[in-house]
Amino acid sequence: MKRFVTIFLTLALLAGLLAIPAGAANTALDTAAKKAAAFAVSELPHPGAADDWAVISVVRGGFDCPENWTDSYYRALAGKVLSTGGVLSKTRMTEYARVILGLTAIGKDPANVAGYNLLAALSDYDAATQPGVTSAAYVLLALDCGNYEIPKTEAGKTQATREMYVDFMLGKQLSDGGWAIGAEEADPDVTAMVLQALAPYQSNTAVKNAVSLGVQRLSKLQNDDGGYTSWGYTSSESCSQVVLTLCALGISMDDSRFVKNGHSVLDKLLTYQLPNGSFCHEDSYDAYATMQALCALSAAVRQQAGKRAFFSMTDAAKQTHAPQSGVAAHTAQVEALPAFSDISGHANEQAIKTLAAYGIVNGMTKTTYAPDTGLTRAQFAKIVVGSLGLTPEYRGTFKDVAEAAWYAPFVDTAAAYGIVNGVGDGKFHPDGAITVQEAATMTARAAALCGIDTALDRLDTPLSAYRDASRVSSWAKASVAYCVSSGLWASGEAALTPSRRISRGEIAQMLYGLLLSANLLQ
Repeated sequence: MKRFVTIFLTLALLAGLLAIPAGAANTALDTAAKKAAAFAVSELPHPGAADDWAVISVVRGGFDCPENWTDSYYRALAGKVLSTGGVLSKTRMTEYARVILGLTAIGKDPANVAGYNLLAALSDYDAATQPGVTSAAYVLLALDCGNYEIPKTEAGKTQATREMYVDFMLGKQLSDGGWAIGAEEADPDVTAMVLQALAPYQSNTAVKNAVSLGVQRLSKLQNDDGGYTSWGYTSSESCSQVVLTLCALGISMDDSRFVKNGHSVLDKLLTYQLPNGSFCHEDSYDAYATMQALCALSAAVRQQAGKRAFFSMTDAAKQTHAPQSGVAAHTAQVEALPAFSDISGHANEQAIKTLAAYGIVNGMTKTTYAPDTGLTRAQFAKIVVGSLGLTPEYRGTFKDVAEAAWYAPFVDTAAAYGIVNGVGDGKFHPDGAITVQEAATMTARAAALCGIDTALDRLDTPLSAYRDASRVSSWAKASVAYCVSSGLWASGEAALTPSRRISRGEIAQMLYGLLLSANLLQ
């Protein structure tokens, strides 16, 4: 139960500008924070979609990380969102909240990730509060981190407001002044997280009074050594949550209410750090404990420097959507149109010429393109990565894609964004043929990644003109329907031939149409 709680209670929003604590700079804090950050970066050279906490803490703490480190996280996250159709969880709104915090920290827009608005899930009051007070707190933290407006919820669902979330948490306060999950006595972790969420709302008298009682309870729960006990365990995670709370409320680490026998909660937290920079849960290395501790240390470093609070992310530099910024680079310098001798009068001539001029496609030779030749899965990966202007990067994703292969970085990058998938058993089958319906599916995913709404009210309408529409596989039907309705795919016949191998010219035409519709060509 303790581990379950701490996963929920990992992070929190801090609001406003905080004063520099009294006293000289805490060199022990600085040293510990830098060691923890260095450990996190070394352990995660290519952050994935599940590495939100590491990215948040390193970025907000201002610690050193490799160039494009956050890009790796975003690519993986965008791919996950795309592959799940924007559904991160049907029951846990905290999944959305965590991702929103991560995106906001790196300056990305959570309202447009692979074409999906992740903020929309947080508009469902019942879904956000049904799990309990920590879920409501977590959702409010995410909404406040970028001062986001709450979108309109779907019909039949209860529209959430910030006031409703605040009132819900106030209604869960225990008689002793704290909060807990399924208990009558306050838990320090739960109390700390709720206080973090309520911190920005203290202009409300009811909130101010509740926070005051909560702080008193949190002080009384502190152990003689400066630490905390939750669910029968004394752990670093509890210390991390309290440090985050003190920073959120603008309370110094040296405040007498949170110093016992000369030991502050920050002092106790640092005793859990191992020589390599990681942190213990109780007495051995733990990944969750390390990430929570790094977040707490980052918050404390920011407080010490007088910077905007850890999760008050309106100071985060805004970044443009990665694929769009990459494609824009293609427009900076267009090469002279290549002279392919085998495309004159071809149905896909203009598309081939244009994409070749941008360096997106290449000929089979210097003078021939072979427009009617089939395409391999590896070749498609290269073309789509070039079309979206993505930076090719090898990640070792598939067992049958060797690092030395020319297509390896393109395959791995397309997979990271969720544009292509493997064939099972950890393999990609790079030499396999691309069919019409596979190409349509991948093109639709790329369109969504560019922010295009690919959803259709009816799938049968655009496919009704084709006699073999029933042969389109169920997994590809929505994508094929989108490509047909948008004009990205037109067979020129009364048949779709979904299982037919698509040609190099047809692929060029589909991607050319996509880039035009996304306004990514000049």
